[in-house]
Amino acid sequence: MYSAKEAVSANNISEQFISQMTIRYLTSRKLVFPTKSILDEERRINSWLGIGACGSITYGRARIGKTVCMNYVAESIRNQYGSREMVIIWNVTDHPETERNFYASILMAMGYECPRYSTALILKERVLNELILRAHETPFKKAVMFIDEAWKLREKDFYWLMDLYNNLSGKDIQLSVFMYGTRELKDLKHSFKLQGKDQIVGRFMINESQFFGIQDPKELQFCMASVDKLHVCMTDYEILSDGLVDFYFPYADGKTFFDISNDFWEAFQSVRIQKRIAAEDIPMKYFIDSLVICLNMHGKLGNSPIAFPTRKELESCVALSGYGESDDEYTK
Repeated sequence: MYSAKEAVSANNISEQFISQMTIRYLTSRKLVFPTKSILDEERRINSWLGIGACGSITYGRARIGKTVCMNYVAESIRNQYGSREMVIIWNVTDHPETERNFYASILMAMGYECPRYSTALILKERVLNELILRAHETPFKKAVMFIDEAWKLREKDFYWLMDLYNNLSGKDIQLSVFMYGTRELKDLKHSFKLQGKDQIVGRFMINESQFFGIQDPKELQFCMASVDKLHVCMTDYEILSDGLVDFYFPYADGKTFFDISNDFWEAFQSVRIQKRIAAEDIPMKYFIDSLVICLNMHGKLGNSPIAFPTRKELESCVALSGYGESDDEYTK
């Protein structure tokens, strides 16, 4: 494994390039800190999947890490069942409420192109056949669908989803649908209940959970301990031997990110009080963004390099991250 110094010499690259690639990795979906909320969600989903539950809803504020959690759990299921194909991730976008669009969107989520002139019936058959094939990838005959931004689904979408479920059930295939979204997803369930849409609620929305960001100092300590294990990287995220502290703060005198966990927590609490933020948990996005700002500004290549961050610098980085600038931070 190269050190950063060796990589610069051997590959004709600069330390600035290594820093930029490292920051790119830190802000990519490849990096996941398995927080308590993520691990709790993984246990719940595995439990529901194990008993053949039809599905669930998971809701929470924006930017707290729901999509990262969803991808983490999806990968966990793929590894557990030994099949990548049995798990489909469908990112719902705004769409006209037509049967053809519904099936076309699922096909595209599976990685297929949708023939322009195919009818809804033909697309439905393709989706069913593909789900059956994928379910038979394991002896358990299960197909799993994760739906992100599920609050964008309309009433008819749920009835078409129910039709898929019934068709698969008739062939002894279990389809489980796990939906993720903001508070609007919870509101959608409530709306269906008020309208007496018990079939939809009973089939896909009985199980529910609320997702949170970093909830207490211990969780932040865990994240910071994980940061201490990270290394800088270069092209294609090739890992180098230098840790983040070694590279960005060479005069840290043995200090680690874990050592400043409490300062980081207090920095968030201070900004929270200043901005009068009601929500107590810290969205993962602002944790990552604050860390990246700190590395960029106060690391050895930054405009304001220091030996190692203190509470003062951390609070400034939290404020610069945009924490508290979104309206949904003012509701729990």
